[in-house]
Amino acid sequence: MLSRYKAVFFDVGGTLLQVEPSVGEVYAIHARPFGFNGSGEELDHRFKKEWRTAGGIAALGKKTGEEEEKLFWRDIVFRVLEPSGGLNNFEHYFETVYEAFSRKDHWHVFDDVMDSGVFDKLKKSGIILGVISNWDSRLHAILKSMNLAGHFDFILASAEVGSAKPDETIFAEALKRSGVSAHEACHIGDEPRADVQGANNSGIDAILIDRKGKYEKEDFTTVRSFLELL
Repeated sequence: MLSRYKAVFFDVGGTLLQVEPSVGEVYAIHARPFGFNGSGEELDHRFKKEWRTAGGIAALGKKTGEEEEKLFWRDIVFRVLEPSGGLNNFEHYFETVYEAFSRKDHWHVFDDVMDSGVFDKLKKSGIILGVISNWDSRLHAILKSMNLAGHFDFILASAEVGSAKPDETIFAEALKRSGVSAHEACHIGDEPRADVQGANNSGIDAILIDRKGKYEKEDFTTVRSFLELL
């Protein structure tokens, strides 16, 4: 399926990695020493709501730099915890939880990603591999800690590029780094709008990784597992 391309790009969240146990649970674990007594489940629910309201990391727009990223995240974390009565020393808590998400203990690589051996097989065929992810600059540290970074020729985090999928700029940057034409590249991700439409709008083929079979009736290419990519 992928051998006909000269470059293959991968999304990260929901495609290669997922948070473990969940964003809300991680927030709760680190918030307990700061006086939080609620459940991870309620924080999870609130996080999803705040994330949607903010528009995700794409809300940074063209703003780049760690200071802007941290302000964005501080605002979200504050709004998630505030309805529970806030925390003792929120600033210290925020620094703790922000740093925690750059370590491997809160992330899990999907089993099918590792079982497929996809990166080594594509590399052996001389295919350029890249990451295109709506993420902040911690992405590099996370992929390194998960022993994934070494597979890629480049890693593009939207907050560093100043462009988030489905915007075409980040895809154009990936093509530039790869040195290939749009029709020679394929992007793999788990979101129809950001990954499939975003890539297609840039003239790049796309494959949706749809582990739960939610999009089987759609007219774009889907796979249930990384094992189907080869």
